[in-house]
Amino acid sequence: MRLLGSYLFIFIILSIPDKALCAVDHVLTPRIDVEYVNIGEHYAKLVSQSAEKSFQIITRELGYTTKDIITITLTSTDDEFRTLTEGTLPDWSAAVALPGNRIIISPLPGLKMDIERILAHEIVHCIIHDAAGDIFVPRWFHEGCAEALSGEWGIHGSLYMVWKVSRGELMTFQDIEDVFSARGADVTLAYDQSMLAVNRLISSYGTSVLPRIIEGLRKGQDFDRALYDAAGITTAGFEHDYLNAVSRMYGKRMLITLVPGTWTIILVLAFIVYFIKKRRSKRLMAQWDVVEAAEKIIQFKQRPPDE
Repeated sequence: MRLLGSYLFIFIILSIPDKALCAVDHVLTPRIDVEYVNIGEHYAKLVSQSAEKSFQIITRELGYTTKDIITITLTSTDDEFRTLTEGTLPDWSAAVALPGNRIIISPLPGLKMDIERILAHEIVHCIIHDAAGDIFVPRWFHEGCAEALSGEWGIHGSLYMVWKVSRGELMTFQDIEDVFSARGADVTLAYDQSMLAVNRLISSYGTSVLPRIIEGLRKGQDFDRALYDAAGITTAGFEHDYLNAVSRMYGKRMLITLVPGTWTIILVLAFIVYFIKKRRSKRLMAQWDVVEAAEKIIQFKQRPPDE
């Protein structure tokens, strides 16, 4: 099951302490600075390489790059993560992107295999915030871009959306804003709908629509104006179109297609994906194990297969 909001982008106005830690080590790439303490250098290098790769892809997709290096702080304990984020995040949060191109990542116990996706998600937030500055960007766009450029959408996501559509429980853009602001319970639906909204933008107005919106924000336009100039539609008009599209896509028509014969195909594909991921995980684990014993770094533990 996809993580229920493993990571949360939040603009924290409070100042974050610089690190009351000693002997901070760094791994530098052209656009990424990974800082860490009491964590093996090998893991830090893997994080820096993955972040650098994601940075290049994301900036190309969004048509904007930051002038400053993105700093990624790898915490070695949950207490350190809570201290650096001043206890402002929900308990399920594993990473956070902060103004000033800074990302803080928790120890990720049992979730190391998700590091690439988590990094990409938070880097998207940094890029959008850097472009927008003090201009308000709605959460559906922020999270939708982060999910679209980093997330995975599988059969579980489709079935969950069918369930929500059948129950008439789709969220409006304001609902999504409220869920994240109030740390509501159904964060998964907020993430999923945000991603579907951004995907709808791209499918309706082309792959250049996101760079056009980002460019408008960079020039100082408010989000509604930037969206209108980029897509020729108001935010309210797009919301209406998108909600109708989701209702059609995941309504009765999809429910009818989920006949027993389809489940056989779904199960076969699920097993194929599982074994591919298992082989990839074994390769990564083998790579980390080379130095893990010597450096006594954080123990990496795979998640159960059904996660």
